[in-house]
Amino acid sequence: MKTVVNVVVSILILATGVAGFRFFGQKPEVPTQDADDGDGDVVVVTKSVTAWNQPFHLNADGEAVTYRVVTVGAEVEGRIIHKTDRARGGTYVRKGELLFEIDPVNYKLEVERLNAELLQAREEITAVSVDLKNAEALIVLADENRQLQKNQLERMQSLFKRKTANETELENAMKLELTARNSVQTLRNQVSTLVQQKKTKEATEKLFAVQLKRAEADVGRCTVKSPLEGRIVADSVEEGEYAKFGDVLVDISDGGQMEVKCQLRSEELAWVWLQRPDAAERSGYSPGVVPSFDPVNLPQVPCEIAFVFEGVETIWDGYISRLEGTGIDRDTRTFPCRILVQQPRRTRVNDSVGGRATVSPPVLLSGMYVAVRIPIESPYPLLHLPVEAVRPGEQIWVNRDGKLEIRKISVVHTEGQTALVRADGSGLQAGDRVVVSPLASVKEGMSLDDAKESTE
Repeated sequence: MKTVVNVVVSILILATGVAGFRFFGQKPEVPTQDADDGDGDVVVVTKSVTAWNQPFHLNADGEAVTYRVVTVGAEVEGRIIHKTDRARGGTYVRKGELLFEIDPVNYKLEVERLNAELLQAREEITAVSVDLKNAEALIVLADENRQLQKNQLERMQSLFKRKTANETELENAMKLELTARNSVQTLRNQVSTLVQQKKTKEATEKLFAVQLKRAEADVGRCTVKSPLEGRIVADSVEEGEYAKFGDVLVDISDGGQMEVKCQLRSEELAWVWLQRPDAAERSGYSPGVVPSFDPVNLPQVPCEIAFVFEGVETIWDGYISRLEGTGIDRDTRTFPCRILVQQPRRTRVNDSVGGRATVSPPVLLSGMYVAVRIPIESPYPLLHLPVEAVRPGEQIWVNRDGKLEIRKISVVHTEGQTALVRADGSGLQAGDRVVVSPLASVKEGMSLDDAKESTE
């Protein structure tokens, strides 16, 4: 009996649950109305599409870096006898400014020794020249004597044939003629030797002259001057220390030029590649000639470098110099680029604080985090429209003659509340009205009631 009661109670509970679920679990029906119901038109807000006939800017973040750091080393050995106050780290020096003096005594003594050696070599050349002149004079006399002895020999031979001279007299004449010829040849050999000695002495003179120039240059190297204009990054030696050849004295950062490191995405780099090679010249900023043998050469597009300090924006002019490294950055998948600023002291100020006293850096400094603005001139016609008109999937809704048209577009660039799209292939033209208000449901050809909103 008890089991039957439990079964009946379970069935009642299950039935009650099913009934409650069917009654309370139904989704309430919400009355709907088609977009074409009611008055037939959906009220939308539209804005006008305008033509874009000026450059747009690619914006990137960058960091200012030193164009080059030159290491100034000791070119001679010696004790540093003087270190100027300008040779301290952080000091800004000009090209040719004195930094160090190395003890020049040994090098000056070497100059004096080589001067003496050179003078001795010149005197020896003079002596050889005198001997050579004397030997040439003796050759003239010896040659005359040889001719006389030859004539005497010919007479004795004639007399010997006529039996008026004996063999002894003939032999004596022959000996005298041979002695005369031997004297001439000996003097000629002496002249050849003197000529060779003179050449050797002249070579020795040239050697001493070269060594003297080297010694004089070493005396000049004892005075260390700045090879460029810039700021001393670090000084490594002090007055009284002994410097060896090649020891680092100071490191100088070039102050004449600066560079900015930045990263460009692939679509941004594509726009840079599309710029004409004479973009810099057309802007009035001529950085120079770009080498044409670089297969990934970038056109030298002028750009602006901006740094904000105390609400004041300071701007420098630069141009894209080159791609950095060997290719794409593996971590960020971007292209590292370098921007060259040839005149880091030439600045202009964009005061955005409304009349407050402006304070701006007088020069572009290494380590500054800056904004890079690259002006881009599109080779394709562009249209300008509000960014809220761009729908997911790069679609826009156009109100054309009170009917909605869905268009596929190609967004070129967005900045703030505006977007730039390519005019070709989009079916858009200047003056079209694009929908900027949201719609619950959208279908091609639906009727619209335009509540126009001006874009100006």
